[in-house]
Amino acid sequence: MNIAYLEKRIKKTEALLDSKKNQLAAEGDNFALSLSIHSLEQHIDDLHHKLSTEKEKREKEVIELRLMGGDVNNGSVPLDLLANLAKHFSGLVFAAAAKLHHGQDLAGTIPSEITQPINLRFAEIGHGSSRLYITGDTSPDLFGVSLLENSLSGLFDLLNQDMNQGLSEQVDNLGLRSSHALAKFLKALRQKHIEIDISWTGGNEQKHIWHGRRDKIQMLETLLDGFSSTEPVEVKIEGIVELISSAGKLQIRNREGELIKVRFSKKMYQAVQPFRMGDTVTLLANEKMVFNSATQEEKKTYSLISIDAQSTPSGASLLPAEDSHNE
Repeated sequence: MNIAYLEKRIKKTEALLDSKKNQLAAEGDNFALSLSIHSLEQHIDDLHHKLSTEKEKREKEVIELRLMGGDVNNGSVPLDLLANLAKHFSGLVFAAAAKLHHGQDLAGTIPSEITQPINLRFAEIGHGSSRLYITGDTSPDLFGVSLLENSLSGLFDLLNQDMNQGLSEQVDNLGLRSSHALAKFLKALRQKHIEIDISWTGGNEQKHIWHGRRDKIQMLETLLDGFSSTEPVEVKIEGIVELISSAGKLQIRNREGELIKVRFSKKMYQAVQPFRMGDTVTLLANEKMVFNSATQEEKKTYSLISIDAQSTPSGASLLPAEDSHNE
């Protein structure tokens, strides 16, 4: 089974599970339906395990940086430029991974629990060209979630976002620290009059590519430099779950009909996992205002702190009490 197939199977099975849970909520007690739901949940766990195994087999993520113009057209790269690009690229990846893992930007040195499993390296410089190859370890967890893979997905989401529609959501996903490191990476290119193509093929065989030309590089650098955020404030969010993603995304529809997007860290995944679409939930979250001084764009962002103990997920215990006890 390949990774793309398993990810599609998981999405389809989760959709079927949600529909059966909605049916159970409408019908009330139905032992046969409860057993079917329990069986589907076990099947999803099995699929996640297989996905993790397949990603472990993949082992490496490979990112290609193709440099063009300036001093690199002769097939070599000035050492100072190479050092700057390596420093800022690793900085943006590690900071994004730390944000995904902890749910917030970290100050100071990124801990080794983040950097060592990712293991970023310059693999090679393409012969006779200015193509740089960076590798990192996929290192999936038990659910098949890879910090490196999700960090790179977030990077390309930001790079390929329509800048006229704003970047706040993508910046919040990567984190301010990672986004500012990306701005420094782009600045290093701009100062040397270098253009770049960045490409990476994910485990699901999806090809990601960004063509960084001088106008794009300068505009994106300016926009990213302009981002800042307020200090977080704790708020309570109550509503109906409309989306849960293993990439750390949770969407809640509150009583006023507003759709609130909440990010959750890898550490919170097990607490969130039992919930399904249609469940009622009460959350405690950090609310921040992300602001861009260059465009005056502002957006509220939310990151999960905890789930109220009285919020009962439909996936927590669907069998009768005696059956759950005997599992």
